[in-house]
Amino acid sequence: MSLREKTVKGAKWSAISTAASIGINFLQITLLARMIEPHQFGLLTIAMVVILIADTLTDFGISNSIIQRKDLTEVELSTLYWLNISIGIVVFCGTFFLSHDIAALLKQPDLEPLIRTLAFAFLVIPHGQQFRALLQKELEFSKIGAIETTAIMLGFCVTMISAWFYPLAITAMWGYLVMSTVRTILLSWVGRKQYSPKFIFNLKSVRSNLRFGLFLTADALVNQLNSNIATAVLSRTLGAIVAGGYNLAFNVAVMPPTRLNPIITRVLFPAFSKIQDDQKKLGENFYKLLSLVGLLNFPALLGLMVVSQNFVLFMFGEKWRFITPILQILCVVGLLRSIGNPIGSLLMAKARVDISFKFNVFKLILFIPSIWIGGHMAGGVGAALGFLAVQVINTWLSYFILIKPVLGSSYSSYIYSIWMPLKLTIPTIVVAYAAGMIPGLHLPAAAMLFLQISAGIVAFAITMMISRDPLVLEIKQQLFKNPKLRKLLRA
Repeated sequence: MSLREKTVKGAKWSAISTAASIGINFLQITLLARMIEPHQFGLLTIAMVVILIADTLTDFGISNSIIQRKDLTEVELSTLYWLNISIGIVVFCGTFFLSHDIAALLKQPDLEPLIRTLAFAFLVIPHGQQFRALLQKELEFSKIGAIETTAIMLGFCVTMISAWFYPLAITAMWGYLVMSTVRTILLSWVGRKQYSPKFIFNLKSVRSNLRFGLFLTADALVNQLNSNIATAVLSRTLGAIVAGGYNLAFNVAVMPPTRLNPIITRVLFPAFSKIQDDQKKLGENFYKLLSLVGLLNFPALLGLMVVSQNFVLFMFGEKWRFITPILQILCVVGLLRSIGNPIGSLLMAKARVDISFKFNVFKLILFIPSIWIGGHMAGGVGAALGFLAVQVINTWLSYFILIKPVLGSSYSSYIYSIWMPLKLTIPTIVVAYAAGMIPGLHLPAAAMLFLQISAGIVAFAITMMISRDPLVLEIKQQLFKNPKLRKLLRA
């Protein structure tokens, strides 16, 4: 099977598992927002932010260093496995014993038991990380997708059943532990059929992996802080309810594009790594990917911005109405962040994550005062506006600081790759907005939401059908190559 065929197949399975994951997580957060009271929901979202930061430290970039390196010896793989386990123990101890201080820093004393419960996941997760990386390296995304979907489903069931009888934030922590444990067991079971780590530890043999991982971890850590600094600010200044509302909007508008990273990073990173020495081919594929990401995200996010009020009332209820303007602003943030996602795959493939790290440090320096000032002046809305301001600057500078040093001068390609999906999305937004402004039409929130979404989908489908853009034509050609899909579309 050619690299192209493996990549397309990997993208398909990664898309399926990612869509399932996004759908299940969205359903879980929607149900929990209705089942538990706002303060408990706020504690839950703050705890998950803390755990995301700790999780970044656990892997230490080792998984991606395994994928980036073309060849690894048994000594190197075994050393990296035991190193992962050791780091997991250190992160567990740090998270567990510092839980009181973290809760005090965020001015949420009820947060301590949640963090302590989640900390146990870091004793489990490292045992499966290397097997996942090796499956990913060989583009075995069907196996990864099946494992992750199974684990997420079981975690969801535990969370929902527990929350039904015990409607507190701790139930989501129990579900997370079950999900992590099941995923690790399945990854180990599948992975050990092909490879089993030996009791070998030679730190000198993995120095290059550690250098790569150090920059990658530092970059990811700073990126996590960039994304979640608003949670700390709002928790300290306005309390768990506002922080929870902001995070609810963030999880709807910003997290889904971020969760599409498995399709981009898992699939395109190994593929980019295999053509890292062909700069022209790498550039062409990168800008195609950028436009494709736009076509997937722009209609959804700009459409959500238009229907946000009816969406919030229908999905989360009246008690969360206050997050509507926050959600609208964060839709634009999510849009801008989505087109930055492929850059990470490009930089990792060329082993230039050092550039990304320096850039993210610069962004963090901008983020902290912007969100702090915005949060103090206008609460959650102000924090979202601060986030948006920095994201606009980031999108403009990304080409000059991240892309140009790797691909060379290609500014017109960068601008076109963004403009093309935006241009094709404009009819969708206009039609969805107009559907909600029909004079004399007074419908319940659910009916109005359905009307706007339906109108927007029809508008986007027609726009794609009549578009003559080369990438759109290529996508349609690939779709019609599939006999089953061709038959379905003709029916």
